[in-house]
Amino acid sequence: MVHPLRRVYGLRVAIGLIAGLIGGCVELPGIYYNVLIDERPSESDCVNLTDALTAKLNLQLQPSPYQCSVVLDSDGTDPPRTVAINTYFRQRRIEVEINELRFGSSTVPSPSTQQFAQQVMQIVHEQFPAAELVRFRAKRGPIAP
Repeated sequence: MVHPLRRVYGLRVAIGLIAGLIGGCVELPGIYYNVLIDERPSESDCVNLTDALTAKLNLQLQPSPYQCSVVLDSDGTDPPRTVAINTYFRQRRIEVEINELRFGSSTVPSPSTQQFAQQVMQIVHEQFPAAELVRFRAKRGPIAP
């Protein structure tokens, strides 16, 4: 009786592991950039970038309790868009995430959001002219890098 239960239980674990590996890494929708800086970014760098984006793109600031982590809300477009900025001081990088808020969206942003992302990154480049701007694909899940 114990042997058949062990076989059934082992099969369920194996199926669960395989399903987790197959569906365990999902590409997140949006456009993601790492802004790689030679020096450690400061809080004033974050504030200056946020101020430039809100002024030039007519975005609304949503305060965050976290240090140098902000969300800039929609510029009144349809679908609504957000820009999230997270600063990683030790890694000497700022992560910029541009998302459009629509239900059932694919991982490919609309052409208008792609153009908006170019505007955002142009402002980022103006603020950090020596920085390297690296686009990446964000993934989430148990086996995501």
